[in-house]
Amino acid sequence: MIRYEFPLNERIRKFLRIEEIFKKMENQISVRKQFSDYNCFNTYFDIMATASRSDLKVELIQEIEKQRLKLKSKTKTKKNKNIDKELNRIRLKLEKTKIVSGFNFGGNKFLHELKTRADSPFGIVTTDFPEFQFWLQRTSLNERKSFFQNKIKEFDPIKIAVSFLMDLLRKNVINNSMETKTDAIQYKLNPMLKNDLVVISLASSSKFFPNISSNKYAVNVHFTTNLALKSSKLMKFKLGIASF
Repeated sequence: MIRYEFPLNERIRKFLRIEEIFKKMENQISVRKQFSDYNCFNTYFDIMATASRSDLKVELIQEIEKQRLKLKSKTKTKKNKNIDKELNRIRLKLEKTKIVSGFNFGGNKFLHELKTRADSPFGIVTTDFPEFQFWLQRTSLNERKSFFQNKIKEFDPIKIAVSFLMDLLRKNVINNSMETKTDAIQYKLNPMLKNDLVVISLASSSKFFPNISSNKYAVNVHFTTNLALKSSKLMKFKLGIASF
């Protein structure tokens, strides 16, 4: 199955984007044959721009406390107790972490120069930057990977908090089997609920992909393709809605 996720509000959109940036960095660092320092620096700067925001830390702590309050109203099972314990551990780490907002390189002129060049029309290139050429050739692959791992380590509390909250949300998905003969369908939402995430699952063999628009009352799904095809056959898929 191919799974598509669509946020229904800006808060979840923000969490999804931050989660994806961290995953991108992890994937880039894990690559061996096509490891790109250039891409890693760009992603590192993206992490600094998003995950260092002080309002994000506050928002995550508030969301964690909200989830803990909800757990207290539920049956005190071992699973719920473990979730509450983990949420509390993550909250304490968030409160202790001290991440300076914005692009603070602690006097590191090398990183400051790289960030300046990353913002230029040409991006990061070694031309006229011998220090970068020196760094690339003087350090081993493992040393450069360790460099990036150490740089993003201070953001671990943010990454762990976002990842854990999104996992909780995904576990709340209620799936509905649906089908349509047209390229569009509407799914009505319960306006009394605060819906956060839409998950659409299609067969791996499907040549179509979904686009959605939504409001408080409904989700409109439109299936499109890059091929010169029209949806003439019965299309079966699953649509799930999740909320915190």
